Amino acid sequence: MAILPINIPFPLTDPPWKPASGPQNSVGGPVVYSHTAFVGGPNGGNMIVVGGVVPTTKKINSDDELIAYSYDCDIGRWNSFSLPSQNYLNRQGTASSIASNGIAHIWGGKRAIVTGGTASSATPSQGNNNNGIGSIPSSTTINTTKPRLPATMYQIDSFFPTNSTMAPITSILPPLRYGHTQTLINDRTIVILGGFDSLSGDAVSLADIWLYDIPTSIWTHKFADLDKDNKPANRSSHSQLLMPDGVSILIYGGYDGYHVYNDVAVLDTRTWSWTIKNTNAAVQGRADVSNFFAFFLSNSDL
Repeated sequence: MAILPINIPFPLTDPPWKPASGPQNSVGGPVVYSHTAFVGGPNGGNMIVVGGVVPTTKKINSDDELIAYSYDCDIGRWNSFSLPSQNYLNRQGTASSIASNGIAHIWGGKRAIVTGGTASSATPSQGNNNNGIGSIPSSTTINTTKPRLPATMYQIDSFFPTNSTMAPITSILPPLRYGHTQTLINDRTIVILGGFDSLSGDAVSLADIWLYDIPTSIWTHKFADLDKDNKPANRSSHSQLLMPDGVSILIYGGYDGYHVYNDVAVLDTRTWSWTIKNTNAAVQGRADVSNFFAFFLSNSDL
């Protein structure tokens, strides 16, 4: 892991990254990819990592990822903590939004294909009837894709993790997706943008927006007007951030399954309309890029 101090000026061509930790076996951090992370815990001083794919883990019969990790930024130390069962965090490509009360809202994602696992079965022995009594147990190596995840919101209490739970279902749920982004507005509304549809695998149009109201757990389907050139196009794995005005969401880059984008677009959540921004820079397209890159673009090029 590396840390970039953003409280001091620095040239964009030479950011002062500092190494903060090494491999898992030396500092206790997770070896994981396609996870989500957010800031929470006491005084907002921890980076909390949940979900994702752990390369050495093979899970077939359970969706539970009972262990989550936190990094204490003040003392530079990794810790682990337990989550309640049935949290459905054995997923990748999910997104998170954390409110001021320390509750992180986790939604979306997909299950990885599990390979090399074993499944037990029972083969009736000769002379037995069909009720399976006297059957001979056997194990078979299988490759499996697990059923789709539930489309409900999962709430992680970063102060008291044992209080974490699935949000109640109070409205129609949106189609599940992964590789999307979530933006929290006014500490109340989560805006879901883009992603790959978990059923079809197609990139979701950025004109297709879902809103989640935290106090009521109500989902609302919203349509936004695209730019005059019918942009921004469908995509996933883009970056996003809420601009200082508190109503504009900036996105950068992303991937639609065929193309990697390098455009910058802004969504006005008052008018629900998109505007493409001309950055006047030949920046190579990127996907799965961090929000900090978009932050630099917004300040230096827009």
